Amino acid sequence: MKKDEIISAATINNWSRLNVSESALEERLTKRANKRLSTKNIIPTEYFINKKNIKILSEIIDCIQEKKYDIETAIYSLAVNLLKTNKLLSIKNLKIKCDNPYLAEILDNSFENIKLQKDLLKFKLPSDEKDFLGIVYQSLLQEGSKNKQGSYYTPERIIKSITQNIHPDMKYLDPCCGTGSFLLKVSEKFETPKNIFGCDIDKTACFIAKINLIIKFKNIIFKPQIYNIDVLKDTQILKNEDFDIIATNPPWGSMTESEYKKLYPEIFSGESFSYFIIKSQKLLQQNGNCIFILPESILNVTTHKDVREFILNNFEIIQIKNCGKIFTGVLSDVILLNLKKSHTPDGQNIISIVNNDNKCEIKQAAYLANKNFNFSAISDFDVELFRKIYSIPHLTLQNSQWGLGIVTGNNKKHISEHPDDTKEKIYTGKEVLKYKLQASNKFITFNRQEFQQTAPDSLYRAKEKLIYKFISKKLVFAYDDKQSLVLNSANILIPEVKTHSIKTVLAFLNSELFQYIYTKKFNELKVLKGNLLQLPFPILSSETKNELENSIDRILIKENSEAINKIDKLIYKIFNLRKEEIQYIKNTL
Repeated sequence: MKKDEIISAATINNWSRLNVSESALEERLTKRANKRLSTKNIIPTEYFINKKNIKILSEIIDCIQEKKYDIETAIYSLAVNLLKTNKLLSIKNLKIKCDNPYLAEILDNSFENIKLQKDLLKFKLPSDEKDFLGIVYQSLLQEGSKNKQGSYYTPERIIKSITQNIHPDMKYLDPCCGTGSFLLKVSEKFETPKNIFGCDIDKTACFIAKINLIIKFKNIIFKPQIYNIDVLKDTQILKNEDFDIIATNPPWGSMTESEYKKLYPEIFSGESFSYFIIKSQKLLQQNGNCIFILPESILNVTTHKDVREFILNNFEIIQIKNCGKIFTGVLSDVILLNLKKSHTPDGQNIISIVNNDNKCEIKQAAYLANKNFNFSAISDFDVELFRKIYSIPHLTLQNSQWGLGIVTGNNKKHISEHPDDTKEKIYTGKEVLKYKLQASNKFITFNRQEFQQTAPDSLYRAKEKLIYKFISKKLVFAYDDKQSLVLNSANILIPEVKTHSIKTVLAFLNSELFQYIYTKKFNELKVLKGNLLQLPFPILSSETKNELENSIDRILIKENSEAINKIDKLIYKIFNLRKEEIQYIKNTL
């Protein structure tokens, strides 16, 4: 894999400037948080119906690895094993006899120069797994390969939730069907497979999906409508079809081919799931539905503003449901997005928001009013509360100074836990608490020429500055007047807001009210400048300013819960919030 497929050109240039050797570069790449070079095999335990079958899977994987069978050979032999078990073919002297012409064609034409392996024909495959071949295939794929393809297969409980409202008279498509987990669940509601369609760019996955569907409808002779194509580019195979419902788990990740950008000019990010949303809109009939499994980031990350705008202009959003973390090896929360191909110009259709046991409803028009069309998990009550908050005359942080923490390029080399005369303390996001920095045991010799990236000295050495956690769902800002250095897990803000001082800005940023606004409007894992710029700082009287500053000074001398409560009460009062509104905010947090 090329370096520029893993890291940015800027990072490559910085490492080159720092004379990072090729061997050191390879070591860095394999250790980066990006897992695309990983060689681990992950067994997708969430994909099992019966966890006892993990044992037979492990035995099969051990056999495949011991005999060094390639994936296609292993899957082909196990598929023949499964078909024989279901009495859809017979085997004699490793020769296959099959009366179903469509199945024979699939077995003959799916792979070139493939050979049956006796070892894999001997295993007794479990009959209580709907897609055991898919589990084997998923387990054989290296983790890095799955990340590159963006392919993580979907747990049964999620598929069941998505497909529960599909009816036999509907025409259904999974445009990235993988091994057919959605197709199999949908087929439980159909007497024949004539209205079931699937596509996937992965040849082996399509082979498995066809086998699975033939076994599911083993009393019917038919040719599975499963196509090994890139559905995003296809203009022929599905051109005469219009679907009632499309439900899928599309791949996630950037797609850099220029052809995609030409076909989908609405999308600037290059994000694969965004392309699938647009393609699905074209394939659906009017009032048809599409349901997608997507990363939570689609709801609020600025990068995905493009697809959110497309959705708001071309769909009615039916439901947004948070499913939590559902994929082994994937840290992102996952959401279900249910869309209807219909458009209400005034956005008065009602969206159902489901988050764990909490449910609320909101009109789509509220999302149209958001700066980046964020799909916030807010209710109509929140909308009215925001309207009230933002109606107070206010300013923003737009004239402020911002800075990133130091990117050393090699923390092991530059960061030490042992002080000496050449070193000074440096703080990370972990040491940033509300209002104050806690003690750090990390030290650095500040020589900017040796680092990958730094902010100007004027920011690090400012007489006063705010330091905030960068990787955080909460706003956590600390005051610093010691000219402290920070690593890139913490950022710097020197606010410039009329009628405010740095300490009053600190009071608002750490307040309950601003945390409520930030959570409801953005709810991101990173505290981003673009989001902070949308926070409302009210015009302060001299009296209110002094009162806030006095409370901050008390907190900085010694942690003081009474002073913190006083700040929150005063900020609620500034925005004219009623008791029930304040209680709602507290309950939300």
